[in-house]
Amino acid sequence: MYKKLVTFLVFSLYAPLAAFSADDPSRARLYMPVSANVTFKNCTTCEAKASGYAARYVFGFGLGLGVASSKLAISGDPDTADYSLDTGPMMDIGYTFGSDFTFTIGYGVGSSASSDQKDSDYSDYKVEGKSSSNSFLGLGYNIGTIEILLGMRSVNATLNQSYTSEYFGPVSYVAKYIWSSTEIGVGFTF
Repeated sequence: MYKKLVTFLVFSLYAPLAAFSADDPSRARLYMPVSANVTFKNCTTCEAKASGYAARYVFGFGLGLGVASSKLAISGDPDTADYSLDTGPMMDIGYTFGSDFTFTIGYGVGSSASSDQKDSDYSDYKVEGKSSSNSFLGLGYNIGTIEILLGMRSVNATLNQSYTSEYFGPVSYVAKYIWSSTEIGVGFTF
């Protein structure tokens, strides 16, 4: 349902905004993460790999609307095993400055974060998504109708975690995960 709502919102805003940008070139952009930067506590063997996408349409006057999704795969933790974090789809909004050489700032929010994290000590261990967000800085260089893009994205995912302790009964807490990714992309100017 959330994906359909985001898609409808992006495309319903397209028509009136495109009318204002008829004289300036518009851009369609796609970003993919190539590396992740994560700080782990109490785990020297942990490794992380980022995946996902960000698709954005930038109108001629600079406003950009799109959808982003980030996923972080974590491995090497002997206690909690391998697991992943997923922000789910996030509605992105941004602004692009410049024409041939561009600078972009952006922000996105979502409400369907998830994780497949498990804890073998508790049979009723549950992880439920609460929210996700991202902030974005990007550079671009236009070569004719093609853009070469480089970006940095900072991602937050908030999850509710709960289990039943033998000594304390029901325990629940909110866990916030933060990571950043370096992204490359391609854009098309028309």
